[in-house]
Amino acid sequence: MKKIVFLIMLIFVIGLAVCVNAQDMGSETVLFEKGRMPQVTFDHHMHQHKLNNNCSSCHDLFPMQTGIIKEMITEEKLKKQQVMNLKCVKCHKDRKKEGLAAGPTKCTACHVRSK
Repeated sequence: MKKIVFLIMLIFVIGLAVCVNAQDMGSETVLFEKGRMPQVTFDHHMHQHKLNNNCSSCHDLFPMQTGIIKEMITEEKLKKQQVMNLKCVKCHKDRKKEGLAAGPTKCTACHVRSK
């Protein structure tokens, strides 16, 4: 009987540990609404994978919350291109210099106008 109780407790503890360590990876894609430039569809999960799930690579400027960038821009806590210039373009340029796979560095490569 003690072995069964121990086994049940062990399964419970392992299950709890898995739940605690399970990370909410956020949306698969994020839409950056258009301003004067066209909307950008951002592949959030691909970037997480490329950055080895180092969320602070981007989220040191803004919390992990849906719609937070737009909200912070409206509240004047972020400038309109602050995230793109300080994070996206800078990271892409740095990776390119290091000889790693890198994303685009020109605005119009992500902000694509529909035809």
